[in-house]
Amino acid sequence: MQRQDEPEVNLEQILERVRAFFGRFNLGGGGSLAYIVFGIIVLALLAWAATGFYTVQPGEEAVLRLFGKNNNNPQGPGLHWFPPGPIGKNVIVRKDEVRRLELGFRGDTSVPAESLMITGDENIVDVQLLVQFDIKDSAAFLFNTVDPEGITMRDVAETSLRQVVGARNIDDVLTTGKEDVQSSTRIQLQSLLDTYETGINVIQVQLQNVNPPSQVQDAFDDVV
Repeated sequence: MQRQDEPEVNLEQILERVRAFFGRFNLGGGGSLAYIVFGIIVLALLAWAATGFYTVQPGEEAVLRLFGKNNNNPQGPGLHWFPPGPIGKNVIVRKDEVRRLELGFRGDTSVPAESLMITGDENIVDVQLLVQFDIKDSAAFLFNTVDPEGITMRDVAETSLRQVVGARNIDDVLTTGKEDVQSSTRIQLQSLLDTYETGINVIQVQLQNVNPPSQVQDAFDDVV
């Protein structure tokens, strides 16, 4: 079966049709097409610039990036403008939000891999910790560490608590020394977070359940 050859493309004819179309918008001179193109470009630029307006609510802060780099000029509450993408970008962070980290437990479920630790007198104790924190430096929080309120915060909190518990005997951790454990853990935790420049501020550290391991709980109760 044969097919007819496709007609040859006539560029002159196509260009003539384009000229005829734009000729309808003749503004009295031969430069009408240039005016139309210029007008389209101006409208596109205005539409692009309009997307650069953004609003920061109370308690929030906008971190600005220009060509991918932090411009070190965070913006507070109000209406602002910053070059939109791909030139600039703004990331709004809720600074006054109190975040929390559960260490050694998730809700009503225990996480022994995090909570079981060795005391200074070589006993094992089950310690659960609740940490409350907010953001003091938005740019550092966003760019200096990976997942700052997740894996980074959890690793640093666990390290701090293990160091504090490991320097005390089991009786202090279980009874009279709880307040000191909380205070020392908070100081150690904040120090490490500042060393890593995470931009996180520790508000409060609270011990939750502090017990001997379940395997020896009955024996410990008998001794008490």
